[in-house]
Amino acid sequence: MKLEQFGNKICGALKEAMGAGYEIAFREVIKNNGVRLHGVIITGKESNVSPTVYIDELYDEYEAGRAFGDIVYDIICVYQKNAKEINMDMDFFTQFAQAKSRILYKLIHRESNDRLLAEVPYITWNDLAIVFYYAFEDERFGKATILIKDSHLAMWGIDVPALYETAKTNMLRMRPEEMLPVRQLIREFMTQNKCPGRGRQINVPEDVETAMERNTVMYVLSNCDRVFGASALLYSASMKALAEKWNKNLIILPSSVHEVILLPDDGITEKEFYREMVKEVNDTQVEPEERLSYNVYYYDRILQKVTILE
Repeated sequence: MKLEQFGNKICGALKEAMGAGYEIAFREVIKNNGVRLHGVIITGKESNVSPTVYIDELYDEYEAGRAFGDIVYDIICVYQKNAKEINMDMDFFTQFAQAKSRILYKLIHRESNDRLLAEVPYITWNDLAIVFYYAFEDERFGKATILIKDSHLAMWGIDVPALYETAKTNMLRMRPEEMLPVRQLIREFMTQNKCPGRGRQINVPEDVETAMERNTVMYVLSNCDRVFGASALLYSASMKALAEKWNKNLIILPSSVHEVILLPDDGITEKEFYREMVKEVNDTQVEPEERLSYNVYYYDRILQKVTILE
């Protein structure tokens, strides 16, 4: 059975089990870097919330022999736990005056997201794209994001430059940059088995750890939440200060969409060494959805500009 057939079969079983009071549909969802996930969307008559239950892993479990009925039961339980009779007032998002205080941006790889970028406002930055999202937080739903699309700009009656200026101001207020030595973050991870309070591991290539042992100084640049922290490249004052302190330009290794690694350009190391380093960490340590780029970046302390290392 193919995944699409499995999804439609799930929908049929859910409709039969849950009754006529629900609308249930199967759809493919495109995530960052073209990663495709498949989910079942359930909407109750008394709710304007339509949670998506992703079934890709459930499909693998079914193919491995798990009972179909158990899978359907689990999906119903997930729905009932997270969205039973919950309604959400969307007025906070329909008016730009109310939404603008929580609009932020992040960096994603441009070429890998051509399908996504056809539907969203964005600004080109090197081989990346600056895209925008609403940072949602609610005691019932927790933290989430709403990707801002072209249709939202039309609804708000604003253009991309206005959206960017709004997000730029909010980034400094809501997502201030954080720059720490790699050695300190490795120590935190080894002590707590995760980044403290973040639930994420910083991806550091083995070659970087070897360089650390040679006392090479390197830093991780992210934001205070360490989520979509690579965007700190766009407003970092610490990066400029670090280059001035070292009196050197900086090599920037894209660890993931959440952080980058900064190290001084010694003028000796071959550029291909850095490229292989980035390829290694992308291919072995970063989930496809979280990859930022296979390119290496370069910060010129005189021009105060980030470009792709040629």
